Amino acid sequence: MKPPLKLNSIDQEHLQELYDASGVARDELPYTPAFDTLVQGFQDRTFKNADAEQVFGALLKYTRSSKNAATEQPPSSLDEDQLRQLKAALSRHLIGGKILPYSDEFNAARGEFIKHVKVDVTEQDFWRGILRAQGSKRRPPPRKKAVAAVKEDEEDEGE
Repeated sequence: MKPPLKLNSIDQEHLQELYDASGVARDELPYTPAFDTLVQGFQDRTFKNADAEQVFGALLKYTRSSKNAATEQPPSSLDEDQLRQLKAALSRHLIGGKILPYSDEFNAARGEFIKHVKVDVTEQDFWRGILRAQGSKRRPPPRKKAVAAVKEDEEDEGE
């Protein structure tokens, strides 16, 4: 695990702008061209030589939620038995109940999973399998547009 990034307010703003511009939900970003573009843009703007694991950790720590809504995930290439194996492999590599993509722990868990299942799985499919193994997240209800309260003219009684 690499040391986390410490970002000043300007760097945080750059990261938030890049995340908003990506148009992809945070959980769906790892191992996509959009994330590669985000990492490269972050390095270009901040002159920090951060790797993908550090940038994803900074995304989790510093970015606010955005309008990038989660989409329906494509079907995973893992079946139910493989998901059970995945959960077992993850349990040995989690740090504080979490595993970050691009980390050494992620790569070790993926290597162990491939060794047990004897199926080569891409990093993106493995990440999607982790998301699927953790169960579906509760989706927030859709936002309703705020209706401006109509103020009624109050009559002055003292005149």
